[in-house]
Amino acid sequence: MWEMINNILKAGRLKPVTKTIPYPAAWFAGAIFELIYKIFKIQKEPQITRFVAKELATAHWFDISAAKKDLGYTPEISTKQGLLILEEWLKTKSDLFI
Repeated sequence: MWEMINNILKAGRLKPVTKTIPYPAAWFAGAIFELIYKIFKIQKEPQITRFVAKELATAHWFDISAAKKDLGYTPEISTKQGLLILEEWLKTKSDLFI
């Protein structure tokens, strides 16, 4: 998953993730952020949540072979092409990252 995350960050001209913290520390930080946001009624999403910590600590893989076999699915674009499209789109949305 980190390879894909770093590819997305690269498309957005951002630095890759190079450091990590243990899952229990990330989960605890998520719990604290959630509590602070709830107490102060902050409407935005916290920078880290328990859910995000769990998802980032869990291995993910995606297999479309059943869709190909059962439904005749063929991807219209590759992951590489999709990342290039994302990069171009993000260039037009630079005001989102100010």
